[in-house]
Amino acid sequence: MALVGRDDVRTLLESPAPDATMVLVEGRCQVVPGGEADGLVITSRRDLEEQIAAEDLDDRRLDELADRLDTVVRDLGA
Repeated sequence: MALVGRDDVRTLLESPAPDATMVLVEGRCQVVPGGEADGLVITSRRDLEEQIAAEDLDDRRLDELADRLDTVVRDLGA
């Protein structure tokens, strides 16, 4: 089962916090303001936005981003 899903990516990108960060806490992905990142940091909203630039983000593209981030989490040993 994936640790990072499409909805997690969408939540990060739509977060009202400009410094939003995706973290893994107790096996669950959470999006929190950057100053509250208490867990394994996966990525920040700013970093993700730099990667996607002005792309259209349909469900397929969100799935691709989620798969990539899920691989990052697993490579980090989560």
